[in-house]
Amino acid sequence: MQIKYHNTNFHKIKDTISNDKKIFEIISQLPALNVIFDQNLFSNTIKIVKKFEINKKRIIVFGTGGSNLGAKALDNIIVKKKNKIDFFDNVDPIFFENSHNNIDFKTTGFIIVSKSGSTPETLSQFSSLYQIAKDKNETDEFFSNILIITEFKDSPLYKIGKENNCLLLEHSNKIGGRFSVFSNVGIVPAILSGINVDSLYKGAAEIINNIENYSLLKLGKYLCTQSSNEFSSSVIMTYSDSLYFFGKWYLQLWAESIGKNSKAITAIHSVGTTDQHSQLQLYLGGPRDKFYTFITTDHSNNGLKLNSEIFKNTGFDYFINKKMGDLMQAEQRATIETFRVNNFPFREVFLPKIDEENIGKLLAMSFIETIAACIYINVDPFDQPAVEQGKILTKEFLKKS
Repeated sequence: MQIKYHNTNFHKIKDTISNDKKIFEIISQLPALNVIFDQNLFSNTIKIVKKFEINKKRIIVFGTGGSNLGAKALDNIIVKKKNKIDFFDNVDPIFFENSHNNIDFKTTGFIIVSKSGSTPETLSQFSSLYQIAKDKNETDEFFSNILIITEFKDSPLYKIGKENNCLLLEHSNKIGGRFSVFSNVGIVPAILSGINVDSLYKGAAEIINNIENYSLLKLGKYLCTQSSNEFSSSVIMTYSDSLYFFGKWYLQLWAESIGKNSKAITAIHSVGTTDQHSQLQLYLGGPRDKFYTFITTDHSNNGLKLNSEIFKNTGFDYFINKKMGDLMQAEQRATIETFRVNNFPFREVFLPKIDEENIGKLLAMSFIETIAACIYINVDPFDQPAVEQGKILTKEFLKKS
């Protein structure tokens, strides 16, 4: 992984020595990252997963927010999957009903993820499935094919799991949902997809052990310690569909961590090349209040060959001896060069290949950069107080309706 900054002036940033020390201390003690070095925990997870996947033709993961997005980001980089995994993170009633009416409880594995064990969305999904199983007189089959990931404490989900002899894996109470991708929450679906977890952890460890070599405090310093409030938004533009759900995961990580005390720089996710046709005009022609991160890889000579004969006598000669990857590569380069010559501040994060090791690097980098940015603007990276009010009101409205 290579990181290069362009059109950036680091002379304006304030002194950060005391905060830098604090950041290194937090990272060195962070359970969400240190979990990658716990071989005993990983070995136990492997045993449970092997037991769970026996005789499964389909696997479904139920969870919301951090209980889902990290696992989806990992699953999305695998082209040839070991098992088909579906993810459900919402409670749209029509979509959910239509997706589960004809479910086979004998051959489907259900992974239920909730850190607290009382997440309303996840429990509603769980109870809806139980009702379907009950109507079919297949509750025994349902419970025998469930794996629950939750804190081992007195909660509705943990109680139900214990009472019905479901497989259980612990969700550490020291790891928040948006930081849980390297824990059981992300790793269990990843193993089932066919992710090489050793390579994933290797990439993460490379970043954790070389924070200064990769200059990972640089982004937070540049965005959050300017003498003037230069930026309102930080845009990440991913040039690979394999990174689509990484972008969604990153938005939650950044937004829930930094958006407090009326402070924050808003994260935006764009997809190349799609959003060149929807958002690029705003970025290039609108307010110059954004910083950009382009996450790229080498697409050259990849994909299907483009047949140029069909365009004969049309004057359209760009596709001669080209593959689809060549077009992606050219558009990627053209966008970056446009930002460079027009003096927009940006960086390019180049991944030689989109695989387990490099996604591990990217995820760990995102953890560290997000935490650093929070410390620089003096907010707690690990809580989300504004979210709690909505949860309380949701329960009140349900009771009254």
